[in-house]
Amino acid sequence: MMILTHRCVVPYISVIAEGMDMMMDSREFDVAATEVILHEHTNILMPMTLVAQQVGLSCSHLRRKFKQSFGVTPTDYHAAIRLDRAAMLLIYTRKSIMEVALECGYQDHAAFSRVFRRHFGSSPRGYRESMRMEIATNGLVRDDATPVNVVEHDEEHFLVMRSFGEDKNSEESLRQMLLAMSPQHAKESIVESVCFYYDDPNITPAHRMRKDVGYRMTKRATWNPPLPLRWVTVPAGRSMSATLGSEKDREQCFKHMAIRWAQEHNEQIRVDHSRVIYHEGMRDAGMKSLELRVPLD
Repeated sequence: MMILTHRCVVPYISVIAEGMDMMMDSREFDVAATEVILHEHTNILMPMTLVAQQVGLSCSHLRRKFKQSFGVTPTDYHAAIRLDRAAMLLIYTRKSIMEVALECGYQDHAAFSRVFRRHFGSSPRGYRESMRMEIATNGLVRDDATPVNVVEHDEEHFLVMRSFGEDKNSEESLRQMLLAMSPQHAKESIVESVCFYYDDPNITPAHRMRKDVGYRMTKRATWNPPLPLRWVTVPAGRSMSATLGSEKDREQCFKHMAIRWAQEHNEQIRVDHSRVIYHEGMRDAGMKSLELRVPLD
């Protein structure tokens, strides 16, 4: 089992943020780094001693600072996002309950079901059935949805910055912050803007919604960015693709792709790395520029 490691770079980021006159301090940065580490390990029970070591804080200090920002301890937050991931797998894939449990770090079916029921008020099976029924009843999966294509792609590399909940910063301001922290050789590798989405508003409370804002790059540079910046690598494979009329169409289009289209074509999605790509060149030519991509398993 591999554990990702990150060096402590909080002082470096704090100096940059101060120079940019942004309302971000070391508390926000090391807490953001903690959240990213927890997000990257929703498939295991992550030891908080290891997390604290990676961000350069004591466990007690990390627990206190994290709770100030997120309202819960890192341990409770990690448990919640593991269950959020389980809920998405139940709704949008055909994986068995045991497969979902294992993918979210639970080794025992009964234990997973017990924790899931305590969190969502329903058994995993009952939750799956009720949520799919709700989606169908509310018309979120429609016959007149945007056409879906399947595209094959090579391994892709993205440089991104995490945004949390009701972030006061716009996507553009986050990208500007990312650029300010990046060396020139990294900036020269930018291809197009992107935004990764990890949560479903019907599952995750608004204050815990997460997305990664950044750029697709021509290559993954050897430069290791300081958290909460990071590289995201999407493996080579197949993805569903659909053109969006606007950003507000994303949620409905995702549901259509993940449930109706995938079922009709005997496909199954991966709940990681769903992303909106902003094709600036197409927009400049007066064409629709937003593309939603959802990876296939």
